[in-house]
Amino acid sequence: MHCRGCFSLYLLGVLLALAQSGASLSGVVLDLGGDAVANAPVEARNAVTKTVYKTSSSATGAYSFGPLPPGAYEVTVDAPGFSKFVQKDVAAPGKFDVHLLDYQLNTLGDGREVRIGLLLPHETPSGPAPRTPQGKPDFSGLWHPLRVTDPGQPEPLPWAAKLIQERTENNTKDSPFSRCLPRGIALAGGLYPFKIVQTPKELIMLFEDWTPTHREIFLDGREHPQDAFPSWMGHAVGRWEGDTLVVDRVNFNEESWIDNSGKPHSGQLRVTERFRRPDLGHIEMETTFDDPGAYAKPWTMKGVYDMAPGDEIQEFICNENNKDPVHMVGK
Repeated sequence: MHCRGCFSLYLLGVLLALAQSGASLSGVVLDLGGDAVANAPVEARNAVTKTVYKTSSSATGAYSFGPLPPGAYEVTVDAPGFSKFVQKDVAAPGKFDVHLLDYQLNTLGDGREVRIGLLLPHETPSGPAPRTPQGKPDFSGLWHPLRVTDPGQPEPLPWAAKLIQERTENNTKDSPFSRCLPRGIALAGGLYPFKIVQTPKELIMLFEDWTPTHREIFLDGREHPQDAFPSWMGHAVGRWEGDTLVVDRVNFNEESWIDNSGKPHSGQLRVTERFRRPDLGHIEMETTFDDPGAYAKPWTMKGVYDMAPGDEIQEFICNENNKDPVHMVGK
């Protein structure tokens, strides 16, 4: 018997099957105490296609993606006041609850409010950027720590990816800064305001929450030394490209981390920083990391320093009151 409508019904069934083949991924975003975290940005990155899907948690902490192509996803939550959360190989369809670690365990005076203060823009004075007698932008002044606007997309080689995952899973218990060593190559200033002093021949950064307590960028045209001993922060020389100060940093030891999340690097690391001062209240920063020994290709992180008028840096001696190591137990 011939059925005139059979093909149409078959086609409709195929379309319905394709429409239903998408997988949902849902869950709840919670803090350290088990309370819901609202308005947390949640991203799911497909392990095969690299496509990124974005959503936010509701007032009850619930989030949901769907439909998604079935498969494995990397789930990332970077909410103000909490340490960044990253989990690979999350299966869709499925349910996956996110448990965020409160920044510094939300300790009084050093918890969520500190992290939120770092990430949100600060009120700054308005006006044109000042210039030196030589006509170059003058970066001198008090500045809040770097407010990252674009972390970039590093592509670690297998050994580096494995080490990053290990450090994430053990709560970065082996971090150098838990033992009063440098906080990270990418994080000038750490947690507190810092000061820039600029002269025609060098630019000096003076830090409060930092080890070492300063950075020195030579502007006198010198080259990198050929026999320098590898250091935590590298050797830095700068040059002007119009109103942009371009800083070349090399000769890092392999003990330092790139940032708080535990990104490692090899001795081949080269860092290029670009400082711009578009107005009185801000410095724009682009940092490119080029390390063929640890990453598939260079990547660039972007951020802004907000001016901190009326503030002053204070003395900070980490070893005098370091109560961190006994808490860095990992998992």
